[in-house]
Amino acid sequence: MQSVEQALAAIGRVEPDVAEDARAAWEWLTGGSGPEAVTQWRLQRFCWQEMTDSWPGDGRGRWRAVQALAALLDALGLQRYAAIARSETTRQVLLSWEAPDRGRGLARRASQRSGIDPPDTELLTWGPVMGPAEGKALEQVADRLELAVAVGDLQPGTRGWRDQQAEITVGVLTSPGPGLAGRTPYEEILDERLYSWVRGPGSTTRSGLLAPLEIRLRQPIDPGMAAPARALLRPLDWLLTEIGEGLALTAAGYLPPRSVARALDELSWRDELIGPATREVDAYPVLVLRETATRLGLIRRRAGRLLLTPSGRSGVADGRALWMEVAAGLVGPEQSALAVAWEVVLAVLESGDSVSEEDVRGLVQAVVTESGWRMAGRRQPSESDTGPLFFAVLRELRWLELVQESGALLDRQLQARPGAADLFRAALRHRVLHRDVLPS
Repeated sequence: MQSVEQALAAIGRVEPDVAEDARAAWEWLTGGSGPEAVTQWRLQRFCWQEMTDSWPGDGRGRWRAVQALAALLDALGLQRYAAIARSETTRQVLLSWEAPDRGRGLARRASQRSGIDPPDTELLTWGPVMGPAEGKALEQVADRLELAVAVGDLQPGTRGWRDQQAEITVGVLTSPGPGLAGRTPYEEILDERLYSWVRGPGSTTRSGLLAPLEIRLRQPIDPGMAAPARALLRPLDWLLTEIGEGLALTAAGYLPPRSVARALDELSWRDELIGPATREVDAYPVLVLRETATRLGLIRRRAGRLLLTPSGRSGVADGRALWMEVAAGLVGPEQSALAVAWEVVLAVLESGDSVSEEDVRGLVQAVVTESGWRMAGRRQPSESDTGPLFFAVLRELRWLELVQESGALLDRQLQARPGAADLFRAALRHRVLHRDVLPS
């Protein structure tokens, strides 16, 4: 194989402009390295993303530059990569520069069809912005997938190929990597994610609160035996069982009165209410329970009926599965003030100690404010703004029966119920591994 400089010189003797474009594209693609730096993942990312995002000029100019790169790849004996650069997909992506959303959609679908785009797995959801360890691991997985496709071990589009792709990904992430002193890429990513999670986004109160968790969240949290896991989540287990194969709602969209009555009696919630409650709208604990189960993705409404989702059906069949589904969905939306409140409350209760409700509410306000959230008019949040965030979290934990309260109204104490601290720890760990945790 001739060197890059030899190949460029040969092209330049015939087409100097092509050689100039090829050199520029090669420098961008490889950073000036040799042919060994070219991988399918890097090439696809260059042609389908970096060119449209950053390369100067319009789509036609970018297409010419990629064609020049293809000529260089051919001269270097890298015909498979040259075919990607010349492909119709690349042409359409680059020429859709006036409709960037269409181009991004084309690029995303083409990457997925190629089979070498690392998938999300139960271990990890790849972040939109990555630290060095995660970025390196992503390329390692992509290279391993490329090899599997090239030798025919992985055939995109065939039955079961996505499961096989996930298995390869998990295998790379959990195998000791070169230069990692016996550690796995997954362990390196977890450390990197935890470091960023604890130290961002600019709240010293939050960092101090989360710092003790940095070590405890390194190890996975096991839900334990199925029966205790199911017993911990008694209200949810009751609701999912009640829905079963489907439950008809009232004309107004509420649970039927007979189900409301059973919930109040079987969950011993009737004493929590003032006066009779035959409708869901009058039975606040039951209403919160259904809303929470919907938010957790365990149930959904369709055509006037409540149905179990696949996650809900798994939870009915296996208490451990229910525990893990709740841990995965407990913390709220990825980037919101409500998610900040969830982190604060769970981090405080995870210790298992009894804490003052007023103190926890104050921590939520401090962290939300220090993290940069602003209300209308760019004013800092007041207690009247952050108080509802705290109570939105508390009401779900209360009626999931994951927290117990004691003391007088003005001196209320909160504490995780026995067994709930592990669930809170698992929920925070899931957030670190499967939500947007931006590098510090």
